[in-house]
Amino acid sequence: RRASGAFYTPQALVERATTAALASALTEARVPPDVADALLRGQGAGQSDGAITAARTALGTLRILDPACGSGAFLVHALERIACLVRQCGDARPLHEVRREVLERSIFGVDRNPTAVWLCELRLWLSMVIESGESDPLRVPPLPNLDHHIRVGDALAGRAFPPVPPDGDAPRGGCEVAALRARYARASGAGKHLLARRLDRLERGHALAALDAALAALTSARRDLLLAVRGRDLFGARRTPAASERSALLDLRARARELRAQRRALARGGALPFSFSGHFADAAAAGGFDVVIGNPPWVRLHRIPIAEREALRRDYQAYRHAAWESGAAGARAGKGFAAQVDVAALFAERSLALLRPGGTIALFLPAKLWCSLAGGGVRRLLRGDATLLSLDDWSESPSAFDAVVYPSLLVARRGQDSSGTGPPVAVTVHRRRGAVGWDTPAGHLPFDASPGSPWLVVPPGVRAAFQRLVSAGPALSQAGIGQPMLGVKCGCNAAFLVDESGGANDSDVAAIASGEASGHVERRLLRPALRGDAIRAWRASPGSARIIWTHDHTDRPMASLPPLAAGWFAGWRATLAARTDLRGRGAWWALFRTGAAGAASPRVVWSDFGTRPRAAILDAGDPAVPINTCYVVRCREPDDAIALAALLNSPLVAGWLNAVAEPARGGYRRYLGWTVALLPVPHDWARARRLLVPLARRALAGDPPGDVELLATVNLAYRVRPGDVEPLVSWMFRS
Repeated sequence: RRASGAFYTPQALVERATTAALASALTEARVPPDVADALLRGQGAGQSDGAITAARTALGTLRILDPACGSGAFLVHALERIACLVRQCGDARPLHEVRREVLERSIFGVDRNPTAVWLCELRLWLSMVIESGESDPLRVPPLPNLDHHIRVGDALAGRAFPPVPPDGDAPRGGCEVAALRARYARASGAGKHLLARRLDRLERGHALAALDAALAALTSARRDLLLAVRGRDLFGARRTPAASERSALLDLRARARELRAQRRALARGGALPFSFSGHFADAAAAGGFDVVIGNPPWVRLHRIPIAEREALRRDYQAYRHAAWESGAAGARAGKGFAAQVDVAALFAERSLALLRPGGTIALFLPAKLWCSLAGGGVRRLLRGDATLLSLDDWSESPSAFDAVVYPSLLVARRGQDSSGTGPPVAVTVHRRRGAVGWDTPAGHLPFDASPGSPWLVVPPGVRAAFQRLVSAGPALSQAGIGQPMLGVKCGCNAAFLVDESGGANDSDVAAIASGEASGHVERRLLRPALRGDAIRAWRASPGSARIIWTHDHTDRPMASLPPLAAGWFAGWRATLAARTDLRGRGAWWALFRTGAAGAASPRVVWSDFGTRPRAAILDAGDPAVPINTCYVVRCREPDDAIALAALLNSPLVAGWLNAVAEPARGGYRRYLGWTVALLPVPHDWARARRLLVPLARRALAGDPPGDVELLATVNLAYRVRPGDVEPLVSWMFRS
């Protein structure tokens, strides 16, 4: 598994995911839902013979894959549940025999870590052996050979199954692989080695066929592009290829060269690299696996080597088109957030591609995928290529995991429902004092109709109140009040963020300290540094923290540092010059995203993290510099800033933002710039200011209004009736 991406999944959640996946698989196989539910609850007795026969048939052909199986928690539980279901369907054999058969037929896994693969095999063996009544170890039947069921490999590398069989003999070849693997699993001694060689030859043949199919597709794509490039315009002149076309041709040529090299090595007897088409040809012949289940690694792609990152960008739509483009454009967000896409999103895409049509995925994924800018790609993929069945969100619950994670469980089928509407999605939010569940049409989840739009995981009544506010005015980014922006970024806090530790205030020199380092710097370079945790509603207190401001009055980096500052920064020069945002250009002492520090106009500033927004006002001329744990709106007029702060501090706006903001543990949210940019502001802004400014001025004078008074005034500003938006406020304060 990819480094730092794995964490232990509690058994109760493993059971929940497995049960949901099996329920979907049985229902898709035309087992009546009530029968499937009864079987999964251990109440198979009394069901009709036809329903039991359908369930037995479905279980007899089931193939389950965990593409990042780790030590096998999901596969072990799936093995045990399927064996119990088989026995409920009338199989009277001893449990260990049923488990052996299910293991050899239905259980498959992949992991990059050889140790994890070995542990997975061991746990599967133990699950089978522990039910055996044989007390003499010498009489226990040989354990099955699982090295062709649980494979060492990278599930994200290479291709998934081809959309069509690579040759006409693929279905028969797939059956041959399944039969040979079953014989190998039970073999021992010399027969085992003979069957292993036969399996290797067969898998190698399928891998070669898959490479041939991939080469043919690349050759066809390159030929079509060359014909387009070499074509003539309406006047008979050859057109000049666009840069994107030249780049695409070079990429296709390089990929074809790489595939040919792989094929030559494979044909000469080189090591057989992992591939789904080669190692699971029987699943490929059947159109894919029936169920893909698990808890794939969660890790940001910027922590992966560049070469591997580029290959993933090329192969995965969830990476290439990670952005929710509509929201990013509206908030004027840059495209760099695409690098923040999580590996888990790529596993979701690969898992869908490994399913047969109608097959089920049940994956634990970061809850942020449903509402972050960088989750747009996977949301668009799921809405277009899958039918959502259920979504469980644990981001607000007391953590049951061994890491700080915000998990969700997604269950979906590959392909859109033939009716065009699809079944309702069963949504459950697990909060501190219990779970809240409801059904909602899949089309009611997205924020709007744009591709990749964030999902709102709130009950229908809350969603209706949310939409009521949407219709009450334009988004902040379109209202002309000001644009949210991130606070100033240092890239090296130890160098720029200091405490002023001495020296007279009228002195030109200030004594400073940062960690164990201490020194002196020109006092004129020091400005108060405002962190997110120093912001309270209405006012902010920077405290003793200072930032060394290395820019001039035009907001450009100084042409040269004054002597004391140059001496202070000298020890960090190599680190500062290597900062990613510098990109090898400009002064190495530069700060980044400095627009939020402009003090010529009043500013509204809020922390990026909390259970509800906390907005403060910085008057024009205030030298405080909000750093990148804050967001800022620079307003043209003081009353705009005061009224906007009143909105952000109100319970109604807190409820609206909490519905769309990225989650964190224990009910916390991230109030990012693009999130607040979506916030509707009242249509009649002049009227709203007249209502809100008096309350806010009272707060600035030390007499802040309570939530009830502020909520009533904000309702008037938006022209909404209290009853229409009450569910939104209640949902925020529900524990």
